[in-house]
Amino acid sequence: MNDSSQSRDSLVPSTILITGATGFVGSGILRAIGRMGDGSSGPFADTRVQSLQRKPGRAIGRVETVAGDVTDASSLSGKLEGVDTVIHLVGIIEESGDATFDKVIRQGTENMVQEASRAGVKHFILMSALGAHDNPKFPYHQAKHRAEEAVKSSGLRYTIFRPSVIFGEGDGFITVLAGLVRSFPIIPVAGSGQSRFQPVQLDDVGASFAFAAAHPDEAGGETYELGGGKSYSYEEMLDVIARELGKRKPKFHVPVPLITVIVKLSGPLPKALQPPVTLEQLKMLGLDNSTEDSATPRLIGHAPVALEDGISYIKGR
Repeated sequence: MNDSSQSRDSLVPSTILITGATGFVGSGILRAIGRMGDGSSGPFADTRVQSLQRKPGRAIGRVETVAGDVTDASSLSGKLEGVDTVIHLVGIIEESGDATFDKVIRQGTENMVQEASRAGVKHFILMSALGAHDNPKFPYHQAKHRAEEAVKSSGLRYTIFRPSVIFGEGDGFITVLAGLVRSFPIIPVAGSGQSRFQPVQLDDVGASFAFAAAHPDEAGGETYELGGGKSYSYEEMLDVIARELGKRKPKFHVPVPLITVIVKLSGPLPKALQPPVTLEQLKMLGLDNSTEDSATPRLIGHAPVALEDGISYIKGR
């Protein structure tokens, strides 16, 4: 082993703590860390992995659970002692009660950053979103932007990921669109359907996070945009999904203002009777969500999976 290899190995974290490990993205990261920990020679072979949970008890394989709520700073006290790397994933796509974008995403990140700084965490990895920007018209994106700023100004070594729409079994976007294509006699298209997306597969996202955790010197101080193998318009994504399901149906463009009214009026109804889109998601459908500088292939070492090559799971829904 040469000197550079020894230096790199010494940077591999002995303990990783993940917030949101029980969620969709967390599952992909845990799989990637597990693959890189197989055997005695994997970079994470001797790494402890912890999951911060509001209500510990949900076991995730051999992952240790730690009690803590990112929105409650006092609950985090002492919970990051001995942790080398934090992977912070906690977020919401729909506000409910006092669980606002600002409280969960921005304040939750600030709370984690403060405790990480106090505990001497060596590397803070943040899950942001492609399109994060400081605009109050888009509170989700604004909260993500402010979370990024908190991490960047913390003095910690950091890595920020901005993925496009993430797809994989259990996702909350492609699976929903598949339900529309399967169930409706005419496929509804919100607005013009021309906004661009670059869906990225969950396992490719997981591998990107795992690479950053294993190579903090290389990934430190970087903000990576993650896109999949191809870019599509919203309408083209619907076409890809329809082909996978073997459905040939006409499409109908629905004006966004009309859908907005429907979503607002459906608020008091049971969840099962509400449209499969939130107001925030509806607004974001009008924004491009693709990147000309996707870091995915550089981080995972091969071309990322394109949407049409990785959605066989929707057939079972």
